[in-house]
Amino acid sequence: MNSATTVHRGLDLSAQSESGITIAELAGELDIANAPALREQLLSFLRPGSSRLVIDLSKVSFCDATGLAVLVSTARRAGLLGGFLRLAAVSPQVAQVLEITGLHRHLANFPTVHAASTGARGARYGKAAAAERAAMAHPGPANAGPPRVPADAGELRGAAAALLSCADAWHDADPSRRFTPALRAMARARHGTDDDALDTAARSLLSALGRHPLTSSPAVAATATRLRQAVNPAPRLAAT
Repeated sequence: MNSATTVHRGLDLSAQSESGITIAELAGELDIANAPALREQLLSFLRPGSSRLVIDLSKVSFCDATGLAVLVSTARRAGLLGGFLRLAAVSPQVAQVLEITGLHRHLANFPTVHAASTGARGARYGKAAAAERAAMAHPGPANAGPPRVPADAGELRGAAAALLSCADAWHDADPSRRFTPALRAMARARHGTDDDALDTAARSLLSALGRHPLTSSPAVAATATRLRQAVNPAPRLAAT
């Protein structure tokens, strides 16, 4: 097997088989918007006698808790079939969410695809590795990345209004009600005139998406993506 496909807008997957192991490389954004399609694609790789998966995450530029929850459920299914799911070459963006959510305790993580395929962890996963993962999860100012691009107030208010209009869908996708405080804060800020307060409320909600998975919902996925794009717009090119 050797294939490449677009799982969903913003996420590509290529897969190949080596020595009875399926190696799947993801590239792009692993989030609530593409979680259902990714789950279907990964589960299609699993069958009795062929249920060993290595997921190369080196090219994943963004992820949230719902996206990573797909990997956990797929790992569980692989184990029931007598196989495994292992992560390889995890990008810093993914490492951060793994640590925040605690999912690193449920997913085997290897420095390279070869190490994941052979099961050889190596010295990297001793105390030095723990310190490295902690540094990636809580980067200091030197690793903070480019300056934050201010959100456009009009875009942000439009995204917030669209999200709040789907509040029932958010509540249905969140049976534990972990997002309720953030949704209420956004509603209060949306009805006010302080754009900074709305920006803060939006970022708080997006932060919750990085910590807690949600039940898949097209309305939630669409409004979450729109809010994230409003809060983190693409860098603007300087005028020449």
